[in-house]
Amino acid sequence: MNSNKLVAICSFFLLSGFVFAQESLPFYLQYLISDKVVINPSYTGATDYWVVKGTYNKHWGNFEGGPNTQTFSTHVNAFDRVGIGMMFFRDENGPVSLNGVNTSVAYHIPIGNDYTRKDQFSFGTSLSLFNQHYDRSQLNPETFDDSALQDGNQNIFLPYINLGLSASYRGLFGGVSVTDIPIGNNRPIVNTVEPLPTWYYFNLGYEYVFADNLALEPSVLMNINENSERQLDLNIKGKYFDDENVFAIGFSYRQDMDETGSQSLVMAPFIEAEVGRLNFGFAYTMGLTDISREGGNGFLLGLGYNIENIINSRGFRYR
Repeated sequence: MNSNKLVAICSFFLLSGFVFAQESLPFYLQYLISDKVVINPSYTGATDYWVVKGTYNKHWGNFEGGPNTQTFSTHVNAFDRVGIGMMFFRDENGPVSLNGVNTSVAYHIPIGNDYTRKDQFSFGTSLSLFNQHYDRSQLNPETFDDSALQDGNQNIFLPYINLGLSASYRGLFGGVSVTDIPIGNNRPIVNTVEPLPTWYYFNLGYEYVFADNLALEPSVLMNINENSERQLDLNIKGKYFDDENVFAIGFSYRQDMDETGSQSLVMAPFIEAEVGRLNFGFAYTMGLTDISREGGNGFLLGLGYNIENIINSRGFRYR
């Protein structure tokens, strides 16, 4: 497949997606190497630190100006067992861009007397405000009277609510969340744009400590949307840790399933490091589809810092 054919195919899918359906933000491994808040609001304020995270995800490295996703999140245990947070995000995909802000709140209930907060049950909610922009000037169509290209509102405001539960106990951890529940502009079609499909996330994992300062962490994530699309992530991570530092290396595999069958999407080796309060993550995403092979691989970079909690210096209360 030559580059002209690839551009034509990608343009077709891009325009089809704009006219008939806008998928959710393309979160890949952000939940694994950066911040689980991106897929589940119950992780808001899950530690006693003031957490600050940023990610940059580049897709299809052979494309100049190819799709990319950026996030910036911050959350903190604000008082007693309550966490509050905020996330900003931007997704650019050709002439379509999606910008927004997410505000979240969560409540954490301790399980046992583990003062490291490893064992707790949490539930939370968040509100996402999206602004979707369609820049027709970036297109060079053969037919200008296409209904998708006519004058209209090029900025669509879409609000959504998200709900989540999560728990961790003696190395076992998991969560359930429902994201992109429309609370406005949720008619079937809004100015030729269909609202984001609601997504359901289910994750489960176990941290198995098999030697001093060494652990193995298998995990799985299943996400399903109301359009009957399913994605399955299989992850494995090995890590070394001490009182202040963590170093990890792992591998992730994603498969897509729908009514027509299944297809391998992405495999990604990744590394993580926590040195004191500074944390870093990097994943190299290798596409397994025909278009991905032609478009090239991508990468995900995450960087964060845990700030001393000046809002709630007492930290999490167990009694």
